[in-house]
Amino acid sequence: MTACSGRHRSACDNLVYKEEGLTRSEFLPCAGEMLAIMDELDTEMDTVLKGDKGARVKASRYYGELGDRIRKAGGRNLLERWQDESLNRLNVCIWNAYTGYQGAMQLPNDVDANAARRSKEEARKIYESLR
Repeated sequence: MTACSGRHRSACDNLVYKEEGLTRSEFLPCAGEMLAIMDELDTEMDTVLKGDKGARVKASRYYGELGDRIRKAGGRNLLERWQDESLNRLNVCIWNAYTGYQGAMQLPNDVDANAARRSKEEARKIYESLR
């Protein structure tokens, strides 16, 4: 049924959030998908900032996909203290990027877009060190 709905399977599907957070083996595939979506979002943001309405539609879709992955991984629980401190740092960077993109989507501006990119790149560095 999922195949017919047009929904693609995600590494973030079926994650079960626990009080101590997720383990690296559970969370890193999902975090990798989030980073890939942010890369696509950044590509569109360059033209969104120039006023391209078509790029804004695409960027909104990527932003929605990112939000969907974040919700599947625990939503605001990403900001809770997980047992793994490195994952805590990764989650804060992911969340900061997400909120930066939100600001840049609502009112296209370089400040929020650049803050989102910086947070994404910091998240990528942490992600790569944990793989």
